[in-house]
Amino acid sequence: MSSKLLARLDARRWLAGAAVVGAGLLASCGGGQLVPFAPTRILAFGDDLSVIEADGRKYSINAFRITDATTTPPTESTTELDCARNPLWIQTVATQFGLAFDRCLGTATVATGQVLAQAGHKVADLPAQLAAVQGDALGEKDLALVMIGMNDLLELYAQYPGVSSDVLVEQARIRGRALGTFVNQVALTGPAVVVLTVPDIGLSPFALAQNISTGDATRSALISSLVETFNNSMSVALINDGRLIGLVFADTEIQNMVTFPSSYGLVNVVFPACLDTAPLPDCTTNTLVGATAITGAATSSTWLWADSLLLSPAGQSRLGQLAEGRARGNPF
Repeated sequence: MSSKLLARLDARRWLAGAAVVGAGLLASCGGGQLVPFAPTRILAFGDDLSVIEADGRKYSINAFRITDATTTPPTESTTELDCARNPLWIQTVATQFGLAFDRCLGTATVATGQVLAQAGHKVADLPAQLAAVQGDALGEKDLALVMIGMNDLLELYAQYPGVSSDVLVEQARIRGRALGTFVNQVALTGPAVVVLTVPDIGLSPFALAQNISTGDATRSALISSLVETFNNSMSVALINDGRLIGLVFADTEIQNMVTFPSSYGLVNVVFPACLDTAPLPDCTTNTLVGATAITGAATSSTWLWADSLLLSPAGQSRLGQLAEGRARGNPF
């Protein structure tokens, strides 16, 4: 019987409130994995932050195909995008495991991953995403990536001040718990799961602009409070045995990137890099904000935000590194 199957049996006992005898047995004999986790299929569930459209466009800053790598800088196409460049966090994880998503093969010839995430989706949409998985049933050689909740929190925030902050915070708690329950259910069916908390969009250009446009300087703090409550509720709900689920604190990392931008090679963590005339997913490296009297020209690698809410390739890359590290470090 595999250690993952034992872990699931123990998790089911844990969920039922009984003693987790199997976990204790595993711990007593070391519980370490003998073979590094090597998934053969990768699945991405979530929202805009994890979407690759059928044509390869992403809700970040899209890059063009390099036509001549011998020049300095490399010569790029002016019309043909390359979905493998400026990768999303899910692509960073997939590449490190030698896998490729169906909507962006890159140099691969066979798809070993599926993008189930969809723009605008919320926690309540996750069962439909799960039902859309093609091919074999989920199993122990699968890696499931999950990051969702941003649209839930924006939906809640839009009700303020008509609905009190206390009520909205409680609703965020309920939705976070629902996400934790979903992740548990997926993990118990077989795959290793890496779940990311929602990035702290209370630090986003959108939130900062809300402070000004509403005349209420506490709006961004309210959004951060909703994010924190949602993430905490989700985290507490997760099966916490270390073998089924890996948790990445994307909210904390974004907070660090905003607080210590130079440590991440960032020069701008306040403004969106994409022009308003090129809304995502139509933003490319050719549609970025130019230099102004107060900022240099936007780039994919030095600005944190692609638009007022979504991350640039710099932010996506960092979350991908953390997720890949968690996938390798957890004893799946």
